[in-house]
Amino acid sequence: MTLFNELKRRNVIRVGIAYVVTAWLLLQVADVVLNNLEVPDWVFRTILLILAIGLPVAMLLSWAFELTPEGIRKENEVDRSRLVPHPMGRGMDRGIIVVLTLALGLFAFDKFVLDPARDAALAEAAAEQARNEAPAPGVADNSIAVLPFADLSPDGDQQYFSDGIAEELLNALVRVEGLKVASRTSSFAFRGSEQSLRDIAEALQVNLILEGSVRRAGNRVRITTQLIDARSDRQLWSETFDRERDDVLAIQDEIASSIVTSMKQELDLDISPDQVAIAAATQNVDAYDLYLQGRSLIIARADIAEAAELLEQAVAIDPDFAKAWELLGAAYYIGPSWGYELSDDPYGRAVAASERALELDDGLALALGVIGGVNRLTLQYSYEKSLDYGRRAMEADPYNATVHLWAALHWGELGFVDKAISLLQRCLEIDPAYGNCKRHLASMKLATGDEDQALELFQEGSEDGFVGNEGIFMPLILRRQGRAAASYLAVNLIRGPGFPVRDLLNILQFPERDHSAAQQRYRSRIGEFDWNNLISDPVISAYYGVFERTLVVMDDSSVWIWGPDMMRFRQSPEFKRLVAKKGQQEYWRKHGFPPQCRPLGKDDFECD
Repeated sequence: MTLFNELKRRNVIRVGIAYVVTAWLLLQVADVVLNNLEVPDWVFRTILLILAIGLPVAMLLSWAFELTPEGIRKENEVDRSRLVPHPMGRGMDRGIIVVLTLALGLFAFDKFVLDPARDAALAEAAAEQARNEAPAPGVADNSIAVLPFADLSPDGDQQYFSDGIAEELLNALVRVEGLKVASRTSSFAFRGSEQSLRDIAEALQVNLILEGSVRRAGNRVRITTQLIDARSDRQLWSETFDRERDDVLAIQDEIASSIVTSMKQELDLDISPDQVAIAAATQNVDAYDLYLQGRSLIIARADIAEAAELLEQAVAIDPDFAKAWELLGAAYYIGPSWGYELSDDPYGRAVAASERALELDDGLALALGVIGGVNRLTLQYSYEKSLDYGRRAMEADPYNATVHLWAALHWGELGFVDKAISLLQRCLEIDPAYGNCKRHLASMKLATGDEDQALELFQEGSEDGFVGNEGIFMPLILRRQGRAAASYLAVNLIRGPGFPVRDLLNILQFPERDHSAAQQRYRSRIGEFDWNNLISDPVISAYYGVFERTLVVMDDSSVWIWGPDMMRFRQSPEFKRLVAKKGQQEYWRKHGFPPQCRPLGKDDFECD
C-alpha cells in the first residue's frame, strides 16, 4: 500500500483539507470582527499562529486514530477485517463541501461587496490626509502667524508684557525674505479662541503657528514658546526660557534666533539669525516696561491720555529710547481724533517727539508718518511735504499698515481717490483686520460711486465694532435701507438724547423742499451737541447747509468732502475757501487737478 493510499484511508488528507478551509474561514471572520472592535494587531497574529500550529497536530491525530462505531480507537487496535464501512468518510466529504461553499461565498462577498466600499473609504481617507497636509487655498508654503502669548502670571496683570514679547517676535519675522507673516491685528483677534490651530491657520492663511505663554513673578520671567505645523498638528520646535527680569531684553533675540534655526531646517529657508536679530531698544527694563504698557493702550485705543503719560515717563527714564519717543509722537497725533484732550498743543508735541525719535533713529516709519500727518492737519507745510513724509515712511517700513493709511489720507484729501484706494488696499493686504483702513476704504469707494462695495465694507466694519463714518454713510443707508435704519445711525451721532433726527432725514430724503426752519433750529442748538467723533460735526453741518460751521470745525481728515452727497458743499464758496486754506488748490495748480475738478482761468476752479 502506497503512502498516499494510506493517508487517504486514514482520512488524513480529508482532515487536512477540512482544517485549512475551516481555519481560513475563521481567520476571515476574525479579521472583520477584530477590526471593528479595534482590537490590537497582536491578537489576530496570535490566532493565526495557533491555527498554523494546529494543522500538523490535526493531521497526526487523524493518522494515529480511527473513528469507529464503538468510538475513537488507536489505528493499531482496529481489526480492519471486521470494520464495516462507516458513513464518517462521506460525512466528512459533505462537511468539506459545505465549508468550501461558505468560504467561496465569503470570498465573493468580500471581493465584490466589501472591497469596493473599503477602497472608497481608503480613497477618502487618503484624500482627507492630503487635504490636511496640503495648504488651504491662498496659503503660502512658508507662512506663519504669531498668536498672542498667554499671560500665566499669578495676578494675571502682565498681558501687556506678553503681547509685547509676541509683537517683537512678529516684527522680527516680518523681515525674513520669503516668509509671509500674518498681521498683528489678524492674529491677535484669536486671543482666547477655542478653535483648533488648523482652523486658525486656515482663517489666517498660514501653515505655521507660533504660540507661547509668559509667567512673570517677582524678579523671574518664564517664557514658553512652540512652533507648530498646523496642517499636521506637528510640533516643530519648543523651548522654555527662564530668566531674571533684567535679562528680558535679551530673551526676545534668543527666541527669534531659535525660531529661525528651526524654520531653516523645516522649511528650507535661506535665512540666518542675523536677519531677525532684535536689538534692545533700551537698556533700562523699567523704561521698556512703561513703553510696553503705553503701546498696549494705544493699540487697543483704550486710553490714549494714559498711554502718553506712561511714554513720557519712559523717555524721562531713558532720554535715548527712540521707539518710546516715536510712539509718544503717535499718541499725541492720534489722540485728538479719538476724543482725548492731551495738552494745549498735542500736534506740536507730536512733531517734537517724532523729531527727537528721528534724531536717534532716522528710519522710524511712524515718526515720519506723524510729521507728515500733522502737516496735513495744521497746514504747517505744503501738501508736497506731507506726501514726501508719507513716501519716506512707507519706504522705511513697507509692512507698516498705519503709515500706508496716513499716506492714503493725504491723497484722499487732495481728491485723488484712486491713489488713496490703492494705498488703503495695500494697508489691508498687510493687515486684513485693520478697521481704520477698512473704514476709510469704504468712504473712498463711496466717493467713486461704487455703492455696493462701499456698503459691504461699511457693514463689515460695523459688525467688527469699528465705526466712525456713520454720518458719511447715512444718505446711502437712507436710500438703500429706509428711514428706520438711518434713524438709528442718526440717534447715535451724539452722546445723549436730543438730536433732531427727523429734520436731518427730511433734508437728506427731500432735498428739493425748503428746510430753512430746520437749518435755523440746528444753528440755535449746535453748541449743545456732544458728538461721538470729530468728523460728525462738519459732515452733518454740511448736510444741513450750514457750511460756515463746516469750515470752523474742520479739525480732522476731510476725505469725506468727495462723497456723492457733498456735491452741494463742493459747489459752495465755503468749499473754495476750505481748499485754499488747506493748500489743496495750490497743489492742484502745480501738479494737476483731481478728476472731479477743473480750473477756471488762473485763479478759479469748479468741482462736481
